[in-house]
Amino acid sequence: MTRPVASTRLLPALLACAALLFVHPAFARERCEGPPECCPVEHVEHLPARVTVSVGVVFIGLYNIDDRAQAWEADYYLYEAWAPTPGFTPQTELINETSSHDDHFDETVFEAGRCVRTRRLHSVLHSPFDLRLFPFDRQRLTLRLADAERSSGEVAFAAAPFALSLGDDARGEALSWVVSPRPRYAVATRPFAHHPSAPGYDVATVTIDVARRPGFYLTRFFLPLLLILAVSFTVFWIHPEDLGAQAGIGVTCLLAIIAFQSGQSNTLPAVEYLTIADRIYATAYTLVALAVVESVYTNILARRGHHETAARIDRAARLAFPIGAIVFSAIGVLLAFWQRR
Repeated sequence: MTRPVASTRLLPALLACAALLFVHPAFARERCEGPPECCPVEHVEHLPARVTVSVGVVFIGLYNIDDRAQAWEADYYLYEAWAPTPGFTPQTELINETSSHDDHFDETVFEAGRCVRTRRLHSVLHSPFDLRLFPFDRQRLTLRLADAERSSGEVAFAAAPFALSLGDDARGEALSWVVSPRPRYAVATRPFAHHPSAPGYDVATVTIDVARRPGFYLTRFFLPLLLILAVSFTVFWIHPEDLGAQAGIGVTCLLAIIAFQSGQSNTLPAVEYLTIADRIYATAYTLVALAVVESVYTNILARRGHHETAARIDRAARLAFPIGAIVFSAIGVLLAFWQRR
């Protein structure tokens, strides 16, 4: 007798869940709590005229710029202002938001003949990074807005922002970066589907320019790398017949460089191009390997009795290898800047 009763109680719940799957899209809209002029209960399917919405962003926090995830966190106020229109409330969405915390504040008011909605949000935003110049790179942190329901034929973003600023406290929170004090704002129309008849949507993009502070990488990675490279060149001062000491220094230095690069590469995504750091490490690998090869060659010469020739090669290598390190590193840096353009 208990099973039919349980089934009877379960049936209304299943019907309610099924109804949610077919609910009218209006129920999926963002809530709007405010005066009826700004937050109508009923939304029209098509607007009689194009509505211009002025959006604005005021950043009060900027955190966790993550190279590997190519993401960053922002704490900010999002503003929307529009002329009251029957059956219309903007449905502004964050296109490049990957996750968010609960809204801290959401208020809609009617003042000076306009509706103004203010929200405080905390979002994790995805911004593609170009790391070719790492660790001397500059990046653009973007926040992109679009109306979730209506194309540019019905809703357009104003060319000038309602408000746009970045607080000094927010700039100081990104310790590894120099943050531009003036965010940039731009509006463009783009389709969100890949076919010719797809409607276009207005997209407002707020951009914060940041430049990496390279000091951490210079002292933690490149200075030790320079010292390791200098130690590897001491093989040219060891007697050519002492191959064991030369090979031991060369192999040890090679393993040390591999360890340093592994530690640095864990902070970056697996990109298909070479960064400046990759090019410098590649130069170090090549020179240390060539130093080992030179040691083997001069050892062979010494064992065959060509001591003067072996000594002459060592003397030339003492000058050629440091010059080669400088020249090839400079070429790698210049190539990175050229490809970045």
